[in-house]
Amino acid sequence: MNKVLLLSKVLLKNAGSTWGAKKGSGWKKLLLVLAILIGLIPMMLGAVVFISAMYDGLALLGQEAALLGLGVTVVSVAIFVFGILYVLSVFYYSQDVEQLLPLPLRPMHILGAKFIVALCYEYLTALVLLGPLLVTYGVKSGGGFLYYLFAVLIFLLVPIVPLVMAAVVVMLFMRFTNVGKSKERFRLISGLFAICLAVGFQMVVQRQTSGGVDSIEQLQELIASQENALLNLVTQFFPAGRLAALALQDSGTLESLGYLAVFFLVAVASLIVFLVVGNSLYFAGVMGISDAVAKRKTVGDAAFQKLVKQRSRLLSYFWKEWKMLWRTPAFFLNCTLSGILVPILALLPLLARRDSGEMLARLQATLQGEHAGAISLAIAFAAFVMLGALNSTSVTAISRDGQGFFYNKTLPILPQHLLLAKVMPGIILSTISMLLLLAEAVWLLALSGEFIVWAILCGIPGVIFINLVGIMVDLHLPKLGWSSEQEAVKQNLNPLFSLLVGLVAGGLVVVAISFAGTSLFATALGLFALFALLDFGIYRLLVAKGPGWLEKIEE
Repeated sequence: MNKVLLLSKVLLKNAGSTWGAKKGSGWKKLLLVLAILIGLIPMMLGAVVFISAMYDGLALLGQEAALLGLGVTVVSVAIFVFGILYVLSVFYYSQDVEQLLPLPLRPMHILGAKFIVALCYEYLTALVLLGPLLVTYGVKSGGGFLYYLFAVLIFLLVPIVPLVMAAVVVMLFMRFTNVGKSKERFRLISGLFAICLAVGFQMVVQRQTSGGVDSIEQLQELIASQENALLNLVTQFFPAGRLAALALQDSGTLESLGYLAVFFLVAVASLIVFLVVGNSLYFAGVMGISDAVAKRKTVGDAAFQKLVKQRSRLLSYFWKEWKMLWRTPAFFLNCTLSGILVPILALLPLLARRDSGEMLARLQATLQGEHAGAISLAIAFAAFVMLGALNSTSVTAISRDGQGFFYNKTLPILPQHLLLAKVMPGIILSTISMLLLLAEAVWLLALSGEFIVWAILCGIPGVIFINLVGIMVDLHLPKLGWSSEQEAVKQNLNPLFSLLVGLVAGGLVVVAISFAGTSLFATALGLFALFALLDFGIYRLLVAKGPGWLEKIEE
């Protein structure tokens, strides 16, 4: 057990290079922690208000335990989806796999340590999704010491079962197929599968929770027919969630202790299954995983001439960055694809609702009037800025190079041009997101041509602004010491800074326009002028100070 914990500590330390170990980096760590806390406060407050309202409604029906069951089920699905990606990254595609195999470690030690690393990542997911629910439920129900003790134990146990399920699925697939050696393709397929699974689950939930009169009457009959009927309904997808909910519902009683014990045994049994299956499948599937698969073909003179073109240094480096975003699965899923999918995914929950037509009609009615148009433009601008902030292309532009960043210093390109080439892909992808969201709004809300023109005119400076902020963040806090591409983007905390700036900028714009009462034309002109000036100022700062910041970047 000591070897497992020691190896886990080493693996976590290697994966945690974002926090830095260099002298003088303490202020950066403190700034990072503060940014994370500030960024999470609005989301946590919104979650607490929503959970509190749900508790009050369910308490009137005597079905408040369903809230716990629903929370555990949603968290379990999220952990399973993320678990597929984490298991691939930690177990198969990290650079330490073949270094650990020759060491005097038993297979169980390696399996256990890697599982703990993946579990730590999942605890972060559970903390964001399950933490507010457990605390809010405890406050609303008047839970005592035993409730919070049980809540902590259940919080620690909940991620184990779905993570084991994800690990077994991945190990079976990697053992009995050869696709693992085509790692880039497999990462892409698995990432798309996880996205489709999450979106499908979300659409099913939206469809079921927006039912009409008939479904409401059926639900009332179900509630009246049996105790904890809603709990049984919401935990059908993940039955173990029912045990966790019942353990917390009447914490401190002998019956709740029994439910907790059974839930603990389920988690222990799943761990045993993981170790047995992993010992049989993992090492056979991971051997030779670092071997590359390539197609060998002869390139003729004509084809070679098409491949080799003379371009400017700026354009050549831009194309290098652009192709890396499309060809590297981790970058494609988290940067390129997110810029295209986020506007589309934002639309799906609305279309999945049975009452979507009524909601759209009410929304169209609120857009009438000159001042309403100005506020709508401010909201659209804030949405465009947030889309740019959610796209992590620019805010990870330096980090994505990893140790190869230092090779950039030998290239015959000006530092200013290098920074500009790195920020251009993010601006392009954010602009695509903006146009997609605007096209959806035109389709659903029948926006006027004037509004569309002003929205595009204001949105472009906003998109450029958030991407310039992103590259500045990554210049000061680059994550270069990663062992897999996924760490550079998915385990990089820099996007939180960009998200925080986007929230503040978008929020201030909406509040200011709401109180100013300006016309649509004045609002558009003011936003364009303000953010064009901000863009020019940040660009001049990058040109003047950027080369010096690049030189100061250390490993």
